Amino acid sequence: MKKLILASVLLGATATVTAGDTITTDSAAITQGIKEGTEVRMDGEVVQALGDERYLLRDTKGQFEIELDEDLTADRPLKAGTQLSFTGEVDHDDGRSVVDVKEVHSVKGSVTTNSPSATISN
Repeated sequence: MKKLILASVLLGATATVTAGDTITTDSAAITQGIKEGTEVRMDGEVVQALGDERYLLRDTKGQFEIELDEDLTADRPLKAGTQLSFTGEVDHDDGRSVVDVKEVHSVKGSVTTNSPSATISN
């Protein structure tokens, strides 16, 4: 019984259900194996551009990978340090968990443009 209660508390700490079956979550829940196809809302800071529209992000619990179509950031690649808030779908790709970003809520920080920094909000 104690294990069941502890598991419930840990699950509640890493993911909360919101309207429309979107889960507000963090990197710990992603790396622990949220089911493929689950819609998630997350925040993170870009650590590194991995190429091919993929980025490594970090939050307070760790790091995770996203796939972000440049159309969602006005065709401007993101630089390290950029803060990103988004909704996406969990995809388990070649043994890795990747969040395929469907909607960007806000981008704050450096993007590759003629100006040193920019903010994009939806």
